[in-house]
Amino acid sequence: MAAGVDGRTIDPRPNPGGSGHDWVKNQFVVEVANLARFSEGRGVLGLIDEDGQGVAARERDVEDLLKKRDLPPLSAQEGRCLLLPTRNLETWLYWLRAQQHGLSLVVDEVTDYKKERPSGSASRARNEDCRPAGEALPLDHTQPPLGCPPMLVRALGDLREFLKAVRR
Repeated sequence: MAAGVDGRTIDPRPNPGGSGHDWVKNQFVVEVANLARFSEGRGVLGLIDEDGQGVAARERDVEDLLKKRDLPPLSAQEGRCLLLPTRNLETWLYWLRAQQHGLSLVVDEVTDYKKERPSGSASRARNEDCRPAGEALPLDHTQPPLGCPPMLVRALGDLREFLKAVRR
């Protein structure tokens, strides 16, 4: 499985409905607070679409919530990691699906791929595509494949640091 992580080590928290962005921010803070009680070998990994708001703004939103609760800031190296697909997760999904099939697909981080497919993509990205795409992640962020979206490269580096932190 991707990055040596298996289903037994992950406790997913799917959004029960409503604003995914708000739910992820708030749940992330709750889980960081829980780390204070159960920190060894544990971490919190969140994913929020950037949605054209800017990566710094999305990070600041979460940092502000952490600060209000007197919790430590985001730090992949300390097991508090936030991944921010730019523009949204579909950007990464379309690119990763193409990689899985040996195809070259150009995506940008501005287009809203929730609304339109990239040119050359065979089918619309679905929820079922997430796990296989994750399992096919090119984990060497120092030498990403040609065309890898820049925020995915950053996320892979953050993910590597996060995994080191939670394996201590």
